Formats: sequence, C-alpha cells, structure tokens
Amino acid sequence: MHCVLIADLAALVSQHGPAILYQREAIPPEAMTQYWATSRNRFELWQQAVARYQKNEKTGDFASMRAWWRDHLTLIEEVLVTEMLTRVIAALGTGLDRENSTDEISPITHAVFLTHLEARNRIQQLMLTGRGCSVRDTVRLNRLRQGVERWTDALVGRLTAESPKNVCYAFDAKRATEYAEETRSCGGRAMRDMSAWLMNAAMHDTLQRRTSEGTALPEANRAVVKSVMLMLRPDLFDSIGTLKSLWLHRLESGADKADRVLDELAALDIDEAPTADAIEMSRHPYFERWCM
Repeated sequence: MHCVLIADLAALVSQHGPAILYQREAIPPEAMTQYWATSRNRFELWQQAVARYQKNEKTGDFASMRAWWRDHLTLIEEVLVTEMLTRVIAALGTGLDRENSTDEISPITHAVFLTHLEARNRIQQLMLTGRGCSVRDTVRLNRLRQGVERWTDALVGRLTAESPKNVCYAFDAKRATEYAEETRSCGGRAMRDMSAWLMNAAMHDTLQRRTSEGTALPEANRAVVKSVMLMLRPDLFDSIGTLKSLWLHRLESGADKADRVLDELAALDIDEAPTADAIEMSRHPYFERWCM
C-alpha cells in the first residue's frame, strides 16, 4: 500500500472527525490491539533498516551507504508521510476518551505516536548528517517533510475544529488552530464539503508529486490501515452500508440531545445546521481501496 493512500485515509478521518467523535462507544479492544501490534511491527522494520545503515557507517563503506540510500528512499518517504495518519488517529483517540470520560484509547494512540516520532527523528538525523545521500535526494526529501508538516497541521486543525484541546498533535499548534478557525467559518454544509474535498485533492496531488511510485513496506502499511479501519465500528454505518451523518448520530443518541436536533430539523435548511456532515456521501465501496 502506497503511503499517499494512507495520507488519503488520514484526510478522510480528519474530514469526518466530528461524526466519529460524537457520542462514540468504546473502540473494540481487538482494533486497538491490532493497531498497536501492526504499528510496532512496522517500527521494528524501520529500525532494522536504519541499523543496516549505521553498520555500514561504522565500517566506513561509502559504496554501501550510497546503495542504502538508493534502496531506502521510499522507506524514508513512508516514515515521513504515514506520520499524518498517526497524528490524526492520536488526536482522534484523545477526543474519543474525552467524549466518553475514559482513558482507554489515548494511551495506545499516544504511544504509537511517540514511537513514530522516534522513527521520524532518526530519519531526520540521517537526512541531516548521513553520508551517501545525494544533494538532490536530500532536497527532495526535505521538501516532502515540509509539505507533510503543513498538510498534517491542516488535517489536525480540521479534526479539532470543535475540540481545540487535541491540537497538540499538530507540528505547529498555531497553524493548526488557524486551520480550525477557517473550518468553523466555512459556513453551510455545501461550502464545508467543497472546501474539504478540494483540500483533500490538493493534498493528494502534492504528496503524489513529491513521492516515488514504488513502496517499501506495502504489507506492513496495509496491516496498519486495516487496524485503523477496524476502528470505524459497525455502529457508524446504516443498514445499507452508508456512513451515518453526525446529525443522525445525535438523533440516535437519546432524548437529552433531541431538543437541539429538532431545532435543526425545523430550520429552513438542515444542511446549514452545525451538526450536518457529508460523511453519508462516502459509501462502502469508497473504503474498499483501504480494505483490499
């Protein structure tokens, strides 16, 4: 699985974050177990790759170092790009625990975040001081890193538009806060949807142009993505396989929320309601790209 597809999943989770966050039941333990295990397995594969470079560096084998960079450029790209999903899931986990007044999800998602952060720091250290990498590749990787950071802040900001405390998982909290404010000011549903899809498309295009066509660890990436998909529990879907909107979640959540829902139902345009969400537009086949 290509790392850009993983970034697309991060964008989807970010876009529909409010619907996922609102009155969610606890994520199944098996989903969290798989998320931790698959993320840990991928981290160990990254570690083994870095260890091979360090071994060549100690022996002073410059030819082997050059070969390492040539063979592992796609792996470095994956470490950088897949952090987008790691940070978005960490923000989502914190938000879910806060909504449910528990402490069950965020410790795992935060631990995965810290592990990924460690891997990223080691990769950046290699980019800064490592020998054997051409100037051209170093510049390209640095441009990719900068793009990933900006887009991650946009995704975290959009996810945390209604829960600013989760902005801590952005690279630049101030920038993410600005994105959150922009999301809140988008207006009605049609404008929010258009803005979100345009942003997702722009992100996809940017990352696709800055990454290689190949993949380094397709199976490891696919395993992590499958564990994330398990977090989208069946209660998020209706009987025909369509993701429920945030408004419908609130309607089903009980009488304590009924007054607000009925007020929005009586409005001139329900699509202008703050609880309106376009997540129902993403049908089950849309998710097959991550489940194959």
